[in-house]
Amino acid sequence: MPMPDESTCYELPLSPQHLVQIYKEKNEIEDFVLWVDYAKSKEKLSAQHIIIYLANTNFKTTFSGVDEDLIKAYISSDFMVDCPLLARIVVLIIKFYYKHDISEQESQLLYLFPPKLIWKFLEDNSALVEELINTVASSVPFALTKLYEGLTEEQKEVETNLKELLDDIKVVDRPTMCGPNIARLLTTGYDALLLIISQKGLVKEYNKQIYNDSPKYFGKDLYNIMCVSKITDQIVAFFPDDFVVLADDNKT
Repeated sequence: MPMPDESTCYELPLSPQHLVQIYKEKNEIEDFVLWVDYAKSKEKLSAQHIIIYLANTNFKTTFSGVDEDLIKAYISSDFMVDCPLLARIVVLIIKFYYKHDISEQESQLLYLFPPKLIWKFLEDNSALVEELINTVASSVPFALTKLYEGLTEEQKEVETNLKELLDDIKVVDRPTMCGPNIARLLTTGYDALLLIISQKGLVKEYNKQIYNDSPKYFGKDLYNIMCVSKITDQIVAFFPDDFVVLADDNKT
């Protein structure tokens, strides 16, 4: 995605004049992205309020810069924003956590958030990062549970392997430091999910504070998003071919 020129880098909150210009651009550009001047915006708004503001405007967004506060707000906010840049930086943090290699394309993000800041983020926010990783891993038991719930009674009788696995799944309901932007990590950061599962294996619980049927993910529930983006299919593919007998019949 090409970066806009500096004349289209906007300070939040947006002025009425800028809103007119932005909506004009949005009508002319199919995949419009609002480029936010983060440094100037933070002179007036906290990182948390920047996330809330963008969630309420519903613009797809990128930033001229990022810092620890913005990343923390993105992970923990109850407000969802469409910002692939932040999602990929969080993926980068997860890869640094596991000391995993990064691609040449990912290394370009280090100009915005260099390694020394990533290591500092990991040190200062260890509990948040560990909960983030556990939350991403929990997408697997959640998806399998929802898949099984959607089967007919006759189909459930056939899916003995899946049922046996789900008998060990625990659903918890407790406060979480992670918010609904987890959906963006699953759909734009699938490589992070693969890495986490390769390190942690199959986790056997999920938190319904995050994984539930609430349609808060841009008007859809999380399982719907996971199915549409083929994440559920990919999760089923983690298992042997005959583990989920009816997998081919239940793909969305």
